[in-house]
Parts: sequence; structure tokens; C-alpha cells
Amino acid sequence: MARNRDEQSQEQPEIPFPEPPSERAARQESEPERCPSQRHDLRDSELQTLADVGTFRTLTIDDLVKYRYAGDKAEANAQVRNLVQQGLLRVRKLHPSKATYAALTREGRSLLDRNRTAGSRQMHYAHFVKPKELRHDAAIYRLYQEVAARIAREGGRVSRVVIDFELKRSINPRLTKLNSLPEAERERQRQQIAEEHGLTVVDGKIPLPDLRIEYETAEREQTKVDVELATSDYHRDSLAAKARAGFSIYAMKEDLGPLRRAIDDPELTREIYSL
Repeated sequence: MARNRDEQSQEQPEIPFPEPPSERAARQESEPERCPSQRHDLRDSELQTLADVGTFRTLTIDDLVKYRYAGDKAEANAQVRNLVQQGLLRVRKLHPSKATYAALTREGRSLLDRNRTAGSRQMHYAHFVKPKELRHDAAIYRLYQEVAARIAREGGRVSRVVIDFELKRSINPRLTKLNSLPEAERERQRQQIAEEHGLTVVDGKIPLPDLRIEYETAEREQTKVDVELATSDYHRDSLAAKARAGFSIYAMKEDLGPLRRAIDDPELTREIYSL
């Protein structure tokens, strides 16, 4: 019988691996990866788990259990354990939340790259982000599930996922080169860069979404949706810029109340969806 959401959220995944910060974890981070050419015997579901983790850079084991394994915690733990033992995945638990996070190793990313479908432009990432960013970045996977479900209900099909890191890597070096240009030319080229990436200039800057989902509609048209995950430490001006850029804005339930009180703008905060 399926457990309800509250029961699932109270239980911690039974992953028998060390949890940073610790000296042992620090040593593990510095150890060399296994040879990328080493062959691995994996199920299709394990490859898909690697793809989920690599696409979003990091996610929680609880979310992996819910969305990838349909609530089957035992199967999820068994497959995650196997992926860790084969050097393809790392897990770590942070305090005080005790949430367990997963990220690819360099070898795990190399394995996905070698198994990439011809013509695929989907990027994958390895290694953990900064500890203070883990909660926000891992929630992007949950945000994707919410938006992708809506797309599917409308007859669409997701073709590619883009996280902000990919956009930053493409856009920021080009923006840096504009600093030496006259203001008028700088503005013209900034607008061109934004348009090339399907973005908008707001107050002289190009706001970037946390998540972009490219998909095919039921009418076979290619389109996208840009999504932002707002947290309780967002400032009003920052959130307003994201809204003016046309992003769909979500917030986790525990952040929604503090965020609305901090922004104190009913016109702006009523555009925020609860995740």
C-alpha cells in the first residue's frame, strides 16, 4: 500500500555512506576517479537515475524515490547503493535537515556522455554545488516535475532541460566583453545576446531563470517555459525583475509565507505558485 507524502518525508533513506562535512568525506572528494572507460553493468532504470541526477546537478534521495521509483524506497536505495559502489554517484547528508543529496561523479557523467542519443543537446553535470545552495538547487528537480506534469496534461512532450548554469556559461563571457564598448553599442549587443537566448533585458540586465524546459506542444510546435524558484531571502526588486522577464515563479510551501511578507506586494506575490 502506498504511503502518504507526510510519512515519506519523515523517513530518511537508508544509504550506508559517510556524510560530509567530515575528514573522510573530504578525502573522498580528493581521490582520483576510476578510469572512465571502465564498463559498468547497469539496468535501464539505473541509467535513467544517473540521467536525472546529472541533468539537475543535484537532487534529494527522497525526491528520487517519489518521482523516479514511484515511492519504492527499497528499490531506490538498492539501485543508489549500486551506483555509489560502482563510482558513478555520490551521496551526502547535510545537517540539521538530514536530507540526503545525490550528485554524479566525473565517471558517472562520462558514462552518460558515452551513452548520449545521437543529436541530443541535453547537458549533464557532476559534483556537488556549495552546501548552502544544495537545498535550492535540489528543489529544481521537484519544480521540473510540477511543470512537466502540466505540459504532459496539455499533450506536450519535454525535449530538453536547461539549468541556469548552462545559460550563465553561454551568456556571461559575452557580457563581460561588452564592458569596453560605448554605452549605446553595449546596450545594442546586450539586447542581441538576450534575444539569441530567448531572454529579455530588464533594467539593463538579462535575468536568467533557474530552469528552462524546452518542449513540443500537442500541435507539434517547439516552445519553452522559463521558471524561477524563489526563496524567502529574495528581495522585491529581484523578484519583480524575474516577473517582468516573463518567468513563471514558484516557491516551496515553507518559503511562501515568509516570501510574501518580505515582498509585501500583493500584485507581485499573487503570481507566485506554491510548489
